[in-house]
Amino acid sequence: EALSGAFGKKLQSAKRPMIIVGSSAVEHPDAKSIYETVGAFVDKNKGNFITSEWNGYNVLQRAASRTGAYEVGFAVPSPTVANTKPKMIWLLGADELDHLEIPKDAFVIYQGHHGDRGAQIADVVLPGSTYTEKSGTYLNTEGRVQMTRAATGTVGAARPDWKILRAASEVSFGNPLEYDDIETLRDRMAEISPALRRYDIVEPASMGALSKTQLVDQNKGSKPTGTPFKKVIDNFFFTDVISRSSPTMARCSAAKAAKNPNTNFMAPGMPDPQVGYGPDPEAAAGLA
Repeated sequence: EALSGAFGKKLQSAKRPMIIVGSSAVEHPDAKSIYETVGAFVDKNKGNFITSEWNGYNVLQRAASRTGAYEVGFAVPSPTVANTKPKMIWLLGADELDHLEIPKDAFVIYQGHHGDRGAQIADVVLPGSTYTEKSGTYLNTEGRVQMTRAATGTVGAARPDWKILRAASEVSFGNPLEYDDIETLRDRMAEISPALRRYDIVEPASMGALSKTQLVDQNKGSKPTGTPFKKVIDNFFFTDVISRSSPTMARCSAAKAAKNPNTNFMAPGMPDPQVGYGPDPEAAAGLA
């Protein structure tokens, strides 16, 4: 209704209009209807929305690495595959999941760090390096490819993810992957998507070609259910595996829940410490 009313007319006349479809819309029961409605509006006004200098139709991802995964084609290939009951599930750093969706009799392998939700339901845990412990290629929300270098060494038996997958391909599956070092791996990534070797450059968006076919035609006739939107992030301070392991984020979460910025359940700190650990400094000084 908003796009067919006064707000829609304002967007139509704007020099640089922009619509950002958030992850709550993508994961909503009416996602197909939303895509059809928004995509049809953008296609009708593509002269303003999609130009050589402006991309006014964007989908904002919430999960880390999802944009990069899509870039290399890491997605469910068909509804048939999506509806197949798996016997084995390999969770590659996947912690933002609903464990009830995993069959109880499936063999679960978790590859990642911090021992979060995915590790808790796994039959086998393969410890992967954190982002600070490895060189990596990242595709940010903007679509800009960035490369990082290791800042610290790995802990214990942890290994960079690609090395774990390379070893498993040979030892467990008898079909070794074709790369033995990071540069060969990056060459393979460039074969799949040349953009992944073009560091710090924003690639032109392909949404202009995709909006009509994939976001409108494939979703035609979708009937909205009227299900209301709800917040997809229940706790801003615990949005990923690393923040959920952080004492600082735990203190922030507790303070927000108590609606008191002085709340400090986790550590001495200031002001108003509630919990102290270690020797009592006053007792050690003979003051208590």
